[in-house]
Amino acid sequence: MQGKSELTRKNFWIIVLNSTAGFVLAYLFLFYLNHLMVMMTAGMFNYDLSFDYKIILFHIEPYEWTPDAVKLIFSAGSVLIFIFGFIALIAYFSLFEEVAPIKIFFLWFTFLALNYFFGGLMIGNIFKKGVGHVFNWMYMTDTQKMIIAIVGFFGLLSTGILMAKPVAHSANSYFNKLGVNNFPFFFTAQIIVPFIIGNLIMFAYFFPDILFNADILFYERFGWISLMLIFILVFGRINHFDTIYYDEDDRVIRVSYILVLAAFGLLLLIRVLLSNLIYIGW
Repeated sequence: MQGKSELTRKNFWIIVLNSTAGFVLAYLFLFYLNHLMVMMTAGMFNYDLSFDYKIILFHIEPYEWTPDAVKLIFSAGSVLIFIFGFIALIAYFSLFEEVAPIKIFFLWFTFLALNYFFGGLMIGNIFKKGVGHVFNWMYMTDTQKMIIAIVGFFGLLSTGILMAKPVAHSANSYFNKLGVNNFPFFFTAQIIVPFIIGNLIMFAYFFPDILFNADILFYERFGWISLMLIFILVFGRINHFDTIYYDEDDRVIRVSYILVLAAFGLLLLIRVLLSNLIYIGW
């Protein structure tokens, strides 16, 4: 049975470390999945390009862009990320009863993927960036764009409602129950602090380009706004749950070295290997 001794500063930062590693790993998978889709779809139109760890540059003249190319290149990544988000959620539920902290990777990937898709419909539409390019090239009316933005907003609301139970049950990696005594401790350590630290890590990863390149790093600038909306909804829902009891097996709150090494090893590896532009001529 859970004791108050588990709510210590040391255990707090162990949970933070595990969750932050999951955030970073999920973020890298999502970002480079979109990177890969942009390059592959560009190849379908024989658009030469260069890429590194943060950017894709197209070596074509403005007149070579076609409506079909814009629609496919700037939407395929979002659609695939949306699909992978639900696959990650299914993977998480397959590990529902497992206590291994590594499942936090699937939880974060689901959060980031659904936020990327629905947040893109709302924020990208407003700022005409990312998938917003597609709507411009489709010559949508302001009313149609507003409807899409509303769909994105309600998608974010639905994500907040959908993810409350998975977040609450992820506490079984560390506790035998989740209730009023340990919920603020857990939610802060599992979600809020890793979200802040994870974004700071990614800010440092993309620095200084994130300060000056609004077009390329658009979601890195504004994506956190829609994700905060989701977290507020998740917190509100879980806060009204009755005490959730898991099994009575002993819990040991410890660092998941596999998760931590995978996340920060991949972060360093990509940053080094893709430090210079790589040219692809289709």
